[in-house]
Parts: sequence; structure tokens; C-alpha cells
Amino acid sequence: MIRKLEIMPNEIFLNIFGYLSWDKLLISLWSLNKRINSLICLIFSKKNNGIIFNQTDLSYKTFSLIIFPLILNSSSLSSAIKYIYFDGINSNSYKLISQSLFHNSINNILYFPNLKSLKITRCLLSESLIKTLSLLIQYQLDQLTLSLDEHILEFIRQPEVLCRFPVHKRKLMVMFKKLINQLFSDDCRLTVLRLDIADDELYSNIHQCLILSSHPSTSSMSNKIQHGCLTLRSLYIRLEYTCFLEHLIERIPNIERLSVIFKESMNIEPRSKSDIEILMNSNGNWFEKVPKLNYFTLKTLIKNDFDLIYLKWILNNLNHTRKLKLHLQINKIYSFSDSVAKEYVVDANFIRQYCLPDIITNIKDFCFYIASRCQLLSYQIEKIINSFKIDEFFISRHLTNVTCFFNPFNSYQHLSSNIVNKLQFMNGLVFHPNIFTWPHIQDVSIDLHPSLFLLLERFDEIFPNVSNIQVYTESYRDLNQTSVSTSLRIPFEIGQRKVTDIQFQNVTRLNLGFCYSRMI
Repeated sequence: MIRKLEIMPNEIFLNIFGYLSWDKLLISLWSLNKRINSLICLIFSKKNNGIIFNQTDLSYKTFSLIIFPLILNSSSLSSAIKYIYFDGINSNSYKLISQSLFHNSINNILYFPNLKSLKITRCLLSESLIKTLSLLIQYQLDQLTLSLDEHILEFIRQPEVLCRFPVHKRKLMVMFKKLINQLFSDDCRLTVLRLDIADDELYSNIHQCLILSSHPSTSSMSNKIQHGCLTLRSLYIRLEYTCFLEHLIERIPNIERLSVIFKESMNIEPRSKSDIEILMNSNGNWFEKVPKLNYFTLKTLIKNDFDLIYLKWILNNLNHTRKLKLHLQINKIYSFSDSVAKEYVVDANFIRQYCLPDIITNIKDFCFYIASRCQLLSYQIEKIINSFKIDEFFISRHLTNVTCFFNPFNSYQHLSSNIVNKLQFMNGLVFHPNIFTWPHIQDVSIDLHPSLFLLLERFDEIFPNVSNIQVYTESYRDLNQTSVSTSLRIPFEIGQRKVTDIQFQNVTRLNLGFCYSRMI
């Protein structure tokens, strides 16, 4: 007799399974019957549905003693897994990826034969991880995300000079540099790579690991290409130094989409200003090196006039791209020749001069978001918007409906080709612009203010994707601290507001800045 549960269609089962985490799904339902097993395998075979270590309630013991043996004992399940994600928020991630999770060295077999996508964020490096990654990018993976922050790199370096590294950490650094080199060599079969090495330091020299002089010298372009990754089509990279980008272009001959985020400004070190001036007077011939590139994104901070010149040089080298996206934050610009700071009000003429290549005929799709520190009067905003309505380039590409507004609290002009969330500057709240995650804002910085609770109550509505809130408290160190702390408390003490009204759906981190007062 068929039980009622068995007559339910697969779609209902899949909807029900969607409410369970992958580990609960396996522990609770695997081996129930063949039909359930096949549905679970179907779920794991879908994109971004796989083994995900970003929850804190999954213990190392549970995985190693229950889940991992369960996976290994089923060839259908291990073959269905195409995506694995390790996040350092789960401290067990480091233990797992440092062991033989992927590869049986004795039998020389891979435990997940169809694994195509691997994501590793905020996890410490180890020799076994580097060796595993080297193997996977050469023979199996199509997509890799590897994000390293300053805390991870601190594990393999000392704040002193490189020669004072402990021997085992020096070896780890050498291995990591070789891995970076392999990522952009013919020993890599990746098609999509997301790489974060922005917390590089001069003494670590990670940014120097792609220098072409380390390979047999040749003037032949075909011989140069053999040292690059021929399969790579999309690259998203966050870095510190401009020299890495210039060497990188030599290694990605078939790239179609390139997104570059500089940690702050475009750092020219360890080169001198004169070295860069010589470079600026040359043609980088990037069209010959990346002829298939059709989508380029750049996010950076502009601090001096040299940054603007270098930006223009990059854009002129990539004037063959069809799609261009720029996210710029322009502070007061200092010249190398004098100490006088300049402020730029950004309009169509400014963008044509500094933010577009000289040859613009190939650009069919242009998107920009620029936050510029300046003084802006209300009547100037309409003038700025009108500058786009009379410029032929912006008219022909339907870019006349720009968004422009001014934040008077921190003196930033915001200009965008798209509609921008104006961050709802309510009751004196001061937002600090973060162009590096716009428009998918992941972190928000704001000054402490008695009206802060108004924002927090609506936070999920205004910023549904934000996971980190930075609250700067130093703005109040010179004020009457008693009155400030009282104004923060009173709405809750008199019952006007409730702490329970503040709900965060995705926020996992709240940073309070420099607290000069215990009372605050």
C-alpha cells in the first residue's frame, strides 16, 4: 500500500528540503529511500548548492564522524557535489581543509570527482591547502574564490622584514607565491577566478610574483602567452599595487571580463614617480595582450593628480572594451608639485576628460558611480545634470538621466549613471561613502548620533544585504558626554522605543569606533 507521503510530487519535496541546511538534510533524510536520495543528489548538483561551511552550529566532530563518511560511502552523493564553500566564520573550516578532505594521496583519487566550484574566505593558509588548490586548479575546478584578509596573511608573516620570518612561515609564503603564479599560468584550467590579495605588503612581495623576467625572455607574443592561463574568461581581483595589474595583463590572453578593485588608491610602489612617468609615455599595447576583453570594471580611491593620470593611462590601454564600469571616490586631490589641495565638482566634462579613454567609439555601455569631496551649491546640481543632456557621448548612449545629490554632513557629491539610494540622511546621521561595495552595499559606516536608533529600526528595509555596521564614536569626544549618553538612552528608558524593535536579518558584526568615554 502506497503511503500518502509517497504520492507527493518531487516539487513539494524540493520545496520542503529548501528549508533544511545541507548538513541537516543529509543527517535526517539520506538513505531513507532511493527516491529521497535522488532528490538530495539533484539539490547538490545545482549551482551554489553544495557543502557550505559558514554556519557556526556544525561541529568538526559531526562532520568528520557522521557526514563525511556518509558522503564517501555513496558514490552518487559524492559525484553530485559540484560546489564547496569554506568560510572562516566557522573555525572548523581550517581543520577540515587542512586535512585530506579533497584528495586521497594513497590511492591518488579525488573524493569529489565532479567538484567544479570552490569558495574559500577568511580561512588560514596551510601547506596542505596550497597543495590541494594547486592540484584542483590544474585538473578539476572551473571556478575558484580565494579571499585573504590581513589576519590570514598575518599568520604567515611577521611585522618585521622578510628575513626574520620563521622558517616554516617563510616556506608557506614561498608556496603561496607559487600558487598565485600558477593561477595565471598554463597549469591552471579555471574559467572564473575571484581573488583577494589586497592585504599584500612590500616586504611580502606577493605583488612581484608575476614579473615576466622570471620566465625565459622572449619578444614573441605567442611565447609570452604560453606562460598565461588560456582558459580564464572572468577575473575579479582585489589588490594593492598597480604593478601586479600590469604584469597580470600579460597572463590572461583570453580574458573577457575583468573587475579590479584597489584596496585604496592605485599604489605605484615600489616604483618611483619617474618610473611611472616613463610608463605613461609608452603604449601598453593591452589590446594585443587582452584582445577579447569586452567588460572592464574598476573601483578605486583618487587621492592625487597622479592617480587621475594613471587612471587615464589604463583606460586608454583598454579603449577596445565595449562595457566600462567605474566606481571612484575622489578626496581632496594633492599635486606632486605642490601641497595645494584641489576639489573637483564632477560633471560630464570631468568624466570625458579623466574617466573615459580618448577613443570612445568602442564603448557601448558605460556605468559610473563617483563620490567626490567638494563644496556644492544647490543650483549647481541642476547644472551638473544638464551637462549630460547636451553631451553627444551621453546622449547617444542614453546616459542623460543621471542621479546627483550632495551630502552636506561630510561634503561629498554623489553622481551616478543609475538611481542611487541616498542613504536617507535623517536627523543628522552621517554616512561615510563606501564605493567599493556599491551598489550591493555590504558594510555601512556611520557616526554615532542620538538618532541612530531610527536607522537601526529600519535597517533591514534600507540595507538588506549589509553584514557589517561600523559606528564611529570619536565625533563626540569633545561634546558633553553626559548629555550625549543620556539622549541615546532616554527613548528606551521612557518606553518610547524598544530594543526588540531593532532586528538585523543579515548583520553579523557591529564595530564601535574609538570609544574615548566609558559612558558612551
